[in-house]
Amino acid sequence: MNSRENFRGNARNPLGVESADISDHRGNGAMLAENTALDGKLLAKFRPSILIGTALIASGLFHLTLLWITGADWSGPLSLRKPGLFGVSAGVTAWSIAWVLTQFEPRHYYQRVASLLSGGLLLEVGLITLQQWRGVPSHFNRATAFDATIESVMLGLILFVTAGIAWLCWRSRQLLPMIESRAIAIRGGLWLLLVSCGLGLLVTLAGEVNLANSRPPEVWGRAGVLKYPHGAMLHAIQTLPLLSVLLLRFRVIHSAWLLRSAVAAHLSFLIHALWQTFHGRTRMDVDVIGGATLAIAGLLLLLPLVAIVCRVALMARELWFGVVPVQRSH
Repeated sequence: MNSRENFRGNARNPLGVESADISDHRGNGAMLAENTALDGKLLAKFRPSILIGTALIASGLFHLTLLWITGADWSGPLSLRKPGLFGVSAGVTAWSIAWVLTQFEPRHYYQRVASLLSGGLLLEVGLITLQQWRGVPSHFNRATAFDATIESVMLGLILFVTAGIAWLCWRSRQLLPMIESRAIAIRGGLWLLLVSCGLGLLVTLAGEVNLANSRPPEVWGRAGVLKYPHGAMLHAIQTLPLLSVLLLRFRVIHSAWLLRSAVAAHLSFLIHALWQTFHGRTRMDVDVIGGATLAIAGLLLLLPLVAIVCRVALMARELWFGVVPVQRSH
């Protein structure tokens, strides 16, 4: 029987989510292998999104490699860094959207949704890349009618993708039956991605305010980096599911609690980034509050990482000395 079918909902557990404390002692290695195989079969239905994501990542890596070979400037609006980082980031996001949709209760139109959102990301990065190769800024550039049109189209694409991610957050109420830690990772990653997209729109608005006041659009106050809060949680949709896989793979107990700690770590880091930016501070110019929020984020993230390391050490000890711990019965 499929492991997903083992977790059936009931009156007290309508989503069929199994407690981490129970599932951690119930064949997690086989469960992980079975879930991975099933995810691979489902992902085959999302081939256009996978191909788009692969093309974006390849383009990003090409530009980053070119940047390294030429020794060109890393910073600035004309740097190869922009198509490089945007390509890699959008590519892994396209992959993640396709994977997330395999974790929802099946609908026949999910493949089209994934293709549309991935296509929006492809067009946005394509326009950023086009502007870089033309030798003009891709953002905050209305020097010509063509440049202004490109910027307007990019804004429309960002709004479209953001609306799609908001829809994914809403649909995440109806996940397939799965262990609790994985559900937390998916929902937490999606909501954090949505917040990041919203912050991207906010910093764009802040940049427009700067331009209207003849100030650089990328900086807030004395030296605050406006893109810092936008990027603070942008890839939680990758980091949280990966962490949930590691916790399951190494049979770490209390995995759901540790996933919540990781979500809290992302939120604390976001508070740090917002504090630094809107107080006009660089990333490294940390005051007491900025340092405290950063330290809290680090400590919260350390909890699941230390748990994984300890579990790996225990498994290595069991393998080396042939010690088999007594399992609790449930």
